[in-house]
Formats: sequence, structure tokens, C-alpha cells
Amino acid sequence: MHATIDSSVLASALKLSVAPTTSPHPTIMHARVQADGDSLVFETTDTATYMRHTLPCSVKEPGSALLRVSLLRPIASAPGEIVLRDDGKVSRGRSNFKVPAAAVEAWPAEREENWQAVNIDPEVLAAAIKSAGYAADDETIYTNIRGLHIDNGLVWGSDGVSLSYVAVNYTGPSITVPDGQVSRLLGLLQDGAKIEIGGVNGDLAGVLRVTAGQQQLSIRLLGAKSTDIRQIVKNSCYASKHSSIKRDPLWAAVKRFLPFATILGETKNKGLPVIILAMVNGELYLADRAEENREVISDAVLSAGPDFRAALDPRRLISALAAVDSNVVALHAPEKGKGIASWLMYEDEGDPDATAHIIVPMNL
Repeated sequence: MHATIDSSVLASALKLSVAPTTSPHPTIMHARVQADGDSLVFETTDTATYMRHTLPCSVKEPGSALLRVSLLRPIASAPGEIVLRDDGKVSRGRSNFKVPAAAVEAWPAEREENWQAVNIDPEVLAAAIKSAGYAADDETIYTNIRGLHIDNGLVWGSDGVSLSYVAVNYTGPSITVPDGQVSRLLGLLQDGAKIEIGGVNGDLAGVLRVTAGQQQLSIRLLGAKSTDIRQIVKNSCYASKHSSIKRDPLWAAVKRFLPFATILGETKNKGLPVIILAMVNGELYLADRAEENREVISDAVLSAGPDFRAALDPRRLISALAAVDSNVVALHAPEKGKGIASWLMYEDEGDPDATAHIIVPMNL
């Protein structure tokens, strides 16, 4: 192989590399580079995820090579044309480098799949994922909620305390994206992107593939069947009447109040930020646990529902407010006397069955 490529083009592909920096299997610390015609396919993997780029280049001699990613990065960071060879000799202008090359035969090629199309508009899916912002990571003890779920007509995520969901027109096999891959997936969900699933076993998809222009991402999905979120939402207890509240004044007040929400000297293991959110006779206010500090934000209230007083983690409220695409939110307070009561928030005059955020209150 002997191919010439612009360093900026190669650097852009390297930024999206999924190759690990350390691994007991050193082969996957390399990129598979395959040059032919007037293009170069640049592929990286951690064995669960594959990222491919088809890049323009000048090919003097077609062929393949496995080149160490960590050493390609500094070479591509400077401007100029880069020459790649299958023996690991890489040059940029008058500069020459030796990049460790592995045997091409050792590359863990992606398993062939019987791909089937997912008929969701990629921009609609991207918007839904951004609104469902609580994808649980691998440390979450509740295995059935790990990852971000596309299932049963909903895109939803939960970390066991907060839950958000958005209705989408999808009734195919359940898709559960690992939390660590959500941001990478979002980067490819653009107009014209092609979404496919493979490895389907019953009602579970095993692999998700997105092709956007000259980029392609394949993600090995989590295999557990997701829980029935519609039933969880149905069982949540919150006041039937809501308060209509201006989003931005509430958002700004919660962020201002954060320093008062944590007791000085507390660590993450001993205590979490807590605020009291209360409505009394149409007056909305924030307070700390002891109610020694208070901020009144009645100017944010457009219409007040029943009085309420309950505690929550302010960071969860900030996250939900950031995800709601509306200047006014409908806020249902936890129903009094219910052990599984929850906050429910959604776009004012919106449909809570289509998209909403649920936050479990904290015990004082």
C-alpha cells in the first residue's frame, strides 16, 4: 500500500476513532487502512463498536495496513500531505516517521449481519434522544434500565431516579444503545442518514448501524429486554392539576441557588445537593433543607396549581429544564401521601403521553 492523504482529512477521522489507548489485545489499538482507487477506508474498533470513514486520497499502490492510532494523531496534527505505507513508514513533507504496523490478518473484522432498515427519520430520532437525557451507565444496579432505549413506540432513558421519554413512530425490535455510545450516535443522525439493525433475535436487536455520507458507525447493543416504561409512568402519582411556569426564570434561579443546596463539608458519598421547591398561595420559591435560605421566583408563575412542597436534586431539575423545548413548562407536583409520588414536567399545553420528564422526590 502507498497512499497520499491530506493531514486535515486524516485528523478529522482520528478525532472520531474508537480504538482504545490501552488493551490486552494490541491489534485493536491500530486502525485498519485500506486504499483503493481514489479513496481510503479508515476503520477503528474496540470490538463492540466499529467506526469507518471513506476518505479522498491519491493511491499509488492499493493495499491494506494496520497502523497505530496513537502515533498517527501527532503526525496528522500538522498541515501537509501524509504518505501512508503498509510497512509502517509514514511521511509528511520532509518529515519521516516509523509507525508500528500489525499484521492485517489479525484484524477482528465485523461479523456479517442481515441488516434491516429502521424507519425513523434520523433528525426526529436525534431530537428524541436529546430530550431523553437520563441513559443509565454500566454502574447502574438496575440492569433492565441500562442504556438508552428505543422500544414500544418510545425513546426513553432512566437512571433509576429520573426518567424521560419521547414518543416515536417505531414498532420494531427493541434497541438499547450503551450510554457511552449515545453522543457518538447523535453525531451521525443527520438528514439523509441511513439507520439499520442487525443480529435480531426475537424482539431484540443486536447491532445498530448508521451510515451518514462517508461515515459509518456500528454499535453492539445491550441485549436485555427493556422494562415497560408506559406502566411505570401510569403508576407514578402526581397532582392532577399543574402549574404553568416560565422555564428560563426557574432555570436561572435553580442554578443561582446551587451553592445553597449543599451543606458545606459534605462529600458526594455523604450528601447530595437538595433543594425544596414549594408553591404557597401562588408564590413559588426555592429553599435549602433547613429553609434558612430562600429565593422567591413568583414572577415565573403564569398560573398556579395546588400548593406543594417537596425536595429534589437540583441538578436533575436543571437537566430536565434544559431538555424541554418550550418557554413555558407544565409542572405537576408529587401527590401528597403517596409513597411512589413523582414530579412530572413537560411542555406546557403539550401531551404528557408523548414526551415528559419524571423525577422522584428526595426524602428530607
